[in-house]
Amino acid sequence: MTLIDFLGWLNGSYLVALAVLVALVVEAIKQTEKIPADCLSLVASLIGYGLGIVIGLLYQVPLLTASFNGLLVGLLAAGGYDVLTSLWHLPEVFK
Repeated sequence: MTLIDFLGWLNGSYLVALAVLVALVVEAIKQTEKIPADCLSLVASLIGYGLGIVIGLLYQVPLLTASFNGLLVGLLAAGGYDVLTSLWHLPEVFK
């Protein structure tokens, strides 16, 4: 069983919704310009970690599993945002 299979078995699809939520929260934080842009990946992973723990407490999931899932979601949100912005600017690179 791979890690992806394990996460799918364990959580269903709420991880994707949580990643979108983390990305939106980080984007709102980015608009305030109080945190440097190079620290936003760390902020995303910490927000995901915190939300994972909260969801773990609410749904009585083991905290180690919930915190690990939250950390992965934060990293997914940060990396996903970087990928989407690079794809958005891709046509400008080839001009």
